[in-house]
Amino acid sequence: TETDNSVIASGAYELAADPTKQFVSPVEKSAVPFLNFAPLENAISALTSAAESADRALTSAVPTLHMNFALAQVERAMTSADGLPRRPWFRHQVYAPGFYTGYGVKTLPGVREAIEERKWEEAEVEIKRTAEMLGRVAKALNEIAERPE
Repeated sequence: TETDNSVIASGAYELAADPTKQFVSPVEKSAVPFLNFAPLENAISALTSAAESADRALTSAVPTLHMNFALAQVERAMTSADGLPRRPWFRHQVYAPGFYTGYGVKTLPGVREAIEERKWEEAEVEIKRTAEMLGRVAKALNEIAERPE
């Protein structure tokens, strides 16, 4: 936002405009408010620890059908029955096609797209939802790490 606003304020758009075509200069954007990423950062920390523990457990384990089921639970933990904002049919919360990118993937789409679209209140909600989802994933990974095989 700061970069965009400085380019707008410098008059660069007017200087680069084709004088033979009608041109409307973009307006400066409002400042980005403070967003609380602490829930997401805490969830990522817990997820990292859980992933390391699960990795150690899986490295020394003999593959079993039960273990395959437990790993499937990890993937299921990454989904939400509510789906994404404006696209409830996309239930995966870690990656999904972008709202405006066709099949181009977006990671953490709820948070990312809210910020890209400057929907600040939605971004706060999606940060919390995504943190809760990562907590579910960490829990599923911890269950793998704690399960004696």
